[in-house]
Amino acid sequence: MSSKYDKSFLEHLCDYEQAWRLLFTFSVAVIGLMSLWLFTADRESATFAVVVLNIVGASAFALLSGFLLWKCRWSKG
Repeated sequence: MSSKYDKSFLEHLCDYEQAWRLLFTFSVAVIGLMSLWLFTADRESATFAVVVLNIVGASAFALLSGFLLWKCRWSKG
């Protein structure tokens, strides 16, 4: 009988590969849109600060989800 403890943590994360791919795609889209807005916003405005924070946060999500997708691909062989 197989137990839920027979799989590694990475294998459990890879079970949600479609969700990681969706997060990666959404993050890259947000980075693209915010990058366009970055050049149009006034540097002293609050909008500029929000755009920069959105880019930083979306970049973190893109790196995390991209890394997990890469590891899941390599673990499958």
